[in-house]
Amino acid sequence: MSDPLPVESATEQPRSRTSVWNRNFTGLVITQFAGATNDNILKTVLLLQFARGQKWFDTLGEGGTGIVSLMLTVPFVLLLGFAGQLADRLPKHRIITATRLAEVPIAGLAMYGFFVDSPWTVLVAYVLLASESAFFSPSKYGSIREIVGDARLNEANGIINMGTNIAILFGIGIGGPLLSWSEDAVGIVLVVFALVGLGSSLMIRGLVPQRADLKRRLNPFAPYVDAIRSMRPGLIWAASLAWAWFYAGAIVVIAVIPEYTTPLGLSSSEGSLLLGSIGLGIGIGCLLAGRLSGARIRGGFTVWGGAVFGVVFLLMGLTPLTVLNVWVLAAALLVAGTGAGFFLIPLQTIQQMCSPSGERARVLATANALSFLLMSLASAAYWALVAKAEVSPFHVLVLVGVLMLGITWWIRRGAGRQILAAVPPSAPAPS
Repeated sequence: MSDPLPVESATEQPRSRTSVWNRNFTGLVITQFAGATNDNILKTVLLLQFARGQKWFDTLGEGGTGIVSLMLTVPFVLLLGFAGQLADRLPKHRIITATRLAEVPIAGLAMYGFFVDSPWTVLVAYVLLASESAFFSPSKYGSIREIVGDARLNEANGIINMGTNIAILFGIGIGGPLLSWSEDAVGIVLVVFALVGLGSSLMIRGLVPQRADLKRRLNPFAPYVDAIRSMRPGLIWAASLAWAWFYAGAIVVIAVIPEYTTPLGLSSSEGSLLLGSIGLGIGIGCLLAGRLSGARIRGGFTVWGGAVFGVVFLLMGLTPLTVLNVWVLAAALLVAGTGAGFFLIPLQTIQQMCSPSGERARVLATANALSFLLMSLASAAYWALVAKAEVSPFHVLVLVGVLMLGITWWIRRGAGRQILAAVPPSAPAPS
């Protein structure tokens, strides 16, 4: 960064814990679960509502699911720079509670939009929810190492990501049935989970600022420039690039999956099953990767996981719809998601463990902003291909598969090879 930083702050939390399940971590898991559930209930409902042939399709037209995805990603790109600064300057638990407090009226706005059947009101609430989540993200991921220490970091990452993806599965799983039952019920459930998240956030206490003297940067992009200068061309930069390109492909996958509902004659609940399958797979993969990693950074997991993810979507994009059904798709998405979990855990641990405490939140914010920037571009490209170039949404999955296999090759044979040899800063380098 532009400010001089010690390698480790005196406020860094102890590096060893007998158990990962302390009060702060428990509160963080519940808070993250409630927030991710809300995000995914609303995202699933909107993806289903704006898909071809559905109720709100005419509001956005062809490629509307890509526009919904774009509305999620742009606020993150614009706001994560501010969020990272705040998370390094202030106690992270205060920021977490503030974001949960903001989610309650936002959920109320979405509830009102469903009551009056106003797609634009719900879309505004969706953008506000994404903006609030952008401020939550660096504090959430930046606090994990402070709460559990290095020895339990992989395990904690696996649990957090498993919990997140159970929440994704749960949110997606109930999103379709709630929509089928009553649009009004969707809004009510959003408010309930916002209140749960607010209550659990109050469990998180005692975190201290890592850089209380950090200079404020009013330019929203200046923190990104500072962080990139600090990260390039090292290990954290390589991990951040791999992380970002993965999510560029993943956002396209999320936009394509609901498109299977009409040609295969699937119900809203079956559409939710497909979206939930990949979420469950990611959760399983993250939990397994976290447990198997122990206190090490297992960079080799990225190659195996990335190859599985890429091959599955390459095959899905090449397979005729006539030989597919909901169960074949669900199984394929479960396998792809498991591979994704193994791909992601080492990259997340590198970003957390190998960055100095005083700039960790800004590093995480920048890595996530980069991923959301690429997700935004990928969403726009998807919309252009489907709505303007009239490419089949399902054929776009071929490009996702090629992209992921390219990332995997870059890690195995290209400049990303340093990910394979990554070790914690305190650990001796391999001989």
